[in-house]
Amino acid sequence: MGIISAELRFGEAGSLKNKRTHMRRARDRLTRQHGATFSEIGYQDLWQRAVIVFALAASDLGVLERRISAALGFLDSQEWELVSVREEVVEIDE
Repeated sequence: MGIISAELRFGEAGSLKNKRTHMRRARDRLTRQHGATFSEIGYQDLWQRAVIVFALAASDLGVLERRISAALGFLDSQEWELVSVREEVVEIDE
């Protein structure tokens, strides 16, 4: 399982409503296209910043690394700034 936290900065967002539009797009893309679980966990009342966490699961480490890379590629290719990323891979034994 991969757990990723990321700080995003929305330089062009002029309101919480604009930020929510960006957050909705990030959530929808990560959950629908990448199969992630998603939550905004920081700076919820600030309109230019957010901390999100999402988790991805795969039965193979190589597949998991590719899924994480694709999800981070999406986050890094948008109009917001990807300020920082923290990744953790957790192995769950049966």
